[in-house]
Amino acid sequence: MEMEVSEKDRIVYYWLTNAEKEDTEFRHSLKPQYGEWSRKGYKVCVFLSGKGNLVELTKELLVHNKHVIAKRNVRQAMERER
Repeated sequence: MEMEVSEKDRIVYYWLTNAEKEDTEFRHSLKPQYGEWSRKGYKVCVFLSGKGNLVELTKELLVHNKHVIAKRNVRQAMERER
């Protein structure tokens, strides 16, 4: 596990490996830490390691987001024309 604290953004990042992600007892043991950070005014962000191809999945996500934005822009343009 890696942990990173962004003082500027007031966010604490936890990066869990596949083994840690699958370890229910370990994940449960982190909850008090999450609560403590939250009480101090920080957001807690937990990243769980995946099993897919990061490059391909990121590419698919970017293409999907581009389509969503394009559809939204077309919808907004059509509404403005009305």
